[in-house]
Amino acid sequence: MSEDHGQQNASGWASSIAELVAALECDYNRLEELRDERDSALYDMKNAESGEERTVMRAKLVAWDEDNGAELAELTAAATLEGDLQADADSVQERIQEAPLSVQVRSGWHDTGEQSEPEEFEILLSTGGPALRVRGELDQYKQPRRAWLEHQDWGTPWTEYHGEECSSESLLAFCQQFYFGE
Repeated sequence: MSEDHGQQNASGWASSIAELVAALECDYNRLEELRDERDSALYDMKNAESGEERTVMRAKLVAWDEDNGAELAELTAAATLEGDLQADADSVQERIQEAPLSVQVRSGWHDTGEQSEPEEFEILLSTGGPALRVRGELDQYKQPRRAWLEHQDWGTPWTEYHGEECSSESLLAFCQQFYFGE
């Protein structure tokens, strides 16, 4: 049985999309607050004037880590993409918007002479063998209301991808970073 490169590509992109959305939704204010608190506690410990004061400050740092360390680690992990800690949601949004090869819309059936509005979208993420796209439907405000991944390899038809790496909510949040209007 040969490898399905289209499905492997879809799986990798789905994981990347989930990571991008986690970074986009990260609470950067809370992350900065926690980092500042820990840096301050560490500074106080390092600059204590006596051994006794240093011991007290070390105990405060240990207590802070016990109370807040897991949250700091979780937020740091969410805000880190490819080993790079993101500064804010705007920088993540920019990365998302730069990821596709193209973003297109199309309208549905309508009578000739009538004005048509976009009803569907496609975000092309990769081409060739393998290729991957996000397809979806737009609501009356030209915002994504439903989205799904489709993959293809040389000589195969577009096939919907149903991996668990990226939830439908994350995929929709990814698509909502694009403008589908005129």
